[in-house]
Amino acid sequence: MAILRKDSVPVTEGVSGYPAPYNLGRGFLGYRHLTEAGGLTQFGIALETLQPGKQSSQPHWEEHEDEFLYLLEGVLTVVEDGVEADLHPGDACAWKAGDPVAHTLRNRTDAPVTYLIAGGRQPHNICHYPGLDLLGTPAGYMHLDGTPYPKTGETE
Repeated sequence: MAILRKDSVPVTEGVSGYPAPYNLGRGFLGYRHLTEAGGLTQFGIALETLQPGKQSSQPHWEEHEDEFLYLLEGVLTVVEDGVEADLHPGDACAWKAGDPVAHTLRNRTDAPVTYLIAGGRQPHNICHYPGLDLLGTPAGYMHLDGTPYPKTGETE
């Protein structure tokens, strides 16, 4: 058993790996990858903090990975297919693998927002970004016509 004490897992600065023009830059969020610190490999859970005025990702949905979020602190705006809903501490979201509901998180407040985010680790997952010329594949980011984007050297 691995006990992970509060603040024992270092914070990693979020660095967007999306290709231009979809890149979100760096510093928009920080995360503590709890399951990696515990040596787990079948699913991932991170404690994430989204900075004020920032967005977590491009709107997306996953073909083969479930995703789950549990809000701990702050007010978080969840955007699903363009429809916004505010979450408060104790609220949760679940996105089923293969359900084509594009989602992203936005912090529209002036304070950081903290939540647990969980997902599968499927090596064959495909991530769809509706409305964008972007597809996330095991081989990297692709245009919708299958042409690969150049590698950026940074990870999302």
